[in-house]
Amino acid sequence: MRGFIKPRFTRLHMPFRAPRRGRRGCRRRRSALLAGVLCGSFWQHASQQNVYLSYFAEQYLAGHNTGSFSAAMSVSFLSAMILQAVVLFFSLSCIGAPVLACVPVLRGISIGCVSAYLYASMGMRGLLANLILFWLPAILQSVFLVLFTDVALDTSTSLFRLNFLEQATGAGTKISRCLRIFVVSSLGMLLAAILEGLLAVIFAPVFLK
Repeated sequence: MRGFIKPRFTRLHMPFRAPRRGRRGCRRRRSALLAGVLCGSFWQHASQQNVYLSYFAEQYLAGHNTGSFSAAMSVSFLSAMILQAVVLFFSLSCIGAPVLACVPVLRGISIGCVSAYLYASMGMRGLLANLILFWLPAILQSVFLVLFTDVALDTSTSLFRLNFLEQATGAGTKISRCLRIFVVSSLGMLLAAILEGLLAVIFAPVFLK
């Protein structure tokens, strides 16, 4: 009919659709995390030659061997917050993107080291201990870390474009968003550490003694 205006659908009609670039970035961070898990597992497999990774795994498990809630929770939370602090620091740097891209790999390496150490030292009992005691808290902490790293990388890239390319990127808004995500992610790390402490109280005397 004459005078009828055909509606035109644009992206404005789909406000809840996530940008493809963000989804691709998150997938890359997850892939980097899994690659770190594999690397840590293979490196730790030669535990006699790799003294440093063995020492890391032993120190991490020392708090769990006692079956103490506070010891297991504090070790888990402090180790997670070290990476959180690294991500926060480099998110506020215009040249922090290369370091931020490596953070999921480091997290994966730590998970792989502990997993391989338990299996190498205790066999199937160590594998069960790893699945019951560590994997669920580790997955929760890794999810929060990947989400925070993704936002931090976007913030650092915006600062780079603002300082070196003189492009208006809304860096101030992204910094405030990054700080909010840091608080939320840290609370998630704390909840995962509490869960790990509870699991250590219940199952560590069974599997790690």
